[in-house]
Amino acid sequence: MTAGPDVAPGSASALRVFILLLKSNIGTGALFLPGAFGDGGYAFSFVLLIVLAFLSTVGMVLLAQTNQLVPGSFEEMGKKLYGRWLHLLILGSVALAQSGFCSAYTVFIAQNTVEFVRRVSHDAILLKTWHIILIEMAFFIPCSWVRRVENFSAFSLMGNAFVLFGLGVICVSGISHIIDVGHVAEGIVQFNPDKFALYIGTAVYTYEGIGLVIPVSQSMKNPQRFPLVLSLALTVTTAVYLFVASCGYLAWGPDVKPIVLFNLPEGGFTSAIYILYIVAILLSWPLILFPATVIVERLLIPTPPLELEKGAKPVRGADWSPRKRYWAQNAVRTCLVIVIGCIAYAAGEALNKLVSIIGSFGCVPLSFVYPGLLHMRSHPEQGLLGRFTDWFLVVVGTIAMIYVTIMTFMS
Repeated sequence: MTAGPDVAPGSASALRVFILLLKSNIGTGALFLPGAFGDGGYAFSFVLLIVLAFLSTVGMVLLAQTNQLVPGSFEEMGKKLYGRWLHLLILGSVALAQSGFCSAYTVFIAQNTVEFVRRVSHDAILLKTWHIILIEMAFFIPCSWVRRVENFSAFSLMGNAFVLFGLGVICVSGISHIIDVGHVAEGIVQFNPDKFALYIGTAVYTYEGIGLVIPVSQSMKNPQRFPLVLSLALTVTTAVYLFVASCGYLAWGPDVKPIVLFNLPEGGFTSAIYILYIVAILLSWPLILFPATVIVERLLIPTPPLELEKGAKPVRGADWSPRKRYWAQNAVRTCLVIVIGCIAYAAGEALNKLVSIIGSFGCVPLSFVYPGLLHMRSHPEQGLLGRFTDWFLVVVGTIAMIYVTIMTFMS
C-alpha cells in the first residue's frame, strides 16, 4: 500500500530503476545521522550503518523474489501466504511508519521555521514550535483531501533536488569547519553505551525505500537484474549517508545538533537552505501520508461491493450518497492529520527519539521481519542458507524492534 512510481510494468530500464531507488532512499533522514552518530559513537555507527544497509538489501531482494512467485502488493502477499492476520499487520506497520514519517517531518518543519525566523530577525522574534505546527495543520488538512496524489509528483521531484543540494552544503560546511580549526572536533567517541539504541532506530529510519521495492521491481524490463541494481543503489545511498554523517559529526562532535542544519553558520545562504528544506518537505508531505490515509479510510469507511453475497451483512456506509461518502472520507483524513499534529506536538524537542521509535517500531518489521516471513513460506524447498537468512531477519528484527523501542522510551 504505497504510492508507487509512475512507470508502466516491464518498461523501465536499469538506469531508471537505479535513479528511482536513489530518490526513494536518499532523503531528509540523512540530516539526523550526524547527531545519531553522536548517540552511537563514530566507529559503532559507521560499521552498523554498513551492516544495516546489507540487511536492508537482503530484505528487499527477498521481498522481490517472493513477489515473483506470489503476485500482488506487500499486504496482498501477506494475506495469500499467512492469512488475514499478517495482511492486517503489514497494513498497520505501513500506516504507522508513514504517519510516523509525517509526524517527524511536521516537527522538522516547525523547528526549521523557528530557527529560520530567529536567525533572520536576529533573535527579535522567538516563535514556539506549536505555533508553526498549528499553521502546518491548516495547510496539510486541505492537502489531505486531494484524491489524485500524482498532482504532487512534480513538486516531490523538486523537493528531492532541494534535499540533495542541502546535503552538499552540509558536507562542504563541515569540511570547511574542520579545515578552519585545523582538526576534527574534540570529544569524538567511538562507542556510546548510554544512547546507542537511539542510533539503531534512526539508522533504520533513513532507509525509507522498502515500500517501493515491489512496484519498482515489477517495472523493470529485466527483473532478474533487480538485485544488482538494488545493491548498487543502496551502496551509493550508504556512501552518501556515511559521508554526510562523518562530515557533520567530525566537524562539530558533541555539539552537533539533532538536525545538523542548525550547526551551519548564520547568514543569508544558510537561511536559504532552511527555506529549501521546508519547501521540500511541504511539497512531499501529502505523498508520504497517502498510504496511511488509504489504509485508515478503508478500515473506517469500507468500499461497498458491487454485489452483496447472500447472507452477508452490508458494509458501513453502503447506502451513503457519493457526497456523504466524500465528506466522511474528508473527516477521516482531517482527524488523521490532527492526530499526526498532536504526536508532533507531544514529541516537542525530542525529535531524535521520535525518529528512533518510528525506525524501530514502524520500519524494522517492514524491512526485516515481514520479508523474512514471506520468503520462508513462499520458498519452502530452499537450502539451509536460505532458511537461516529468513529466520535471522525475523528473529534479529523482532529483538531489535522490541529492545530499541523500550530503550528509546526509557531514555
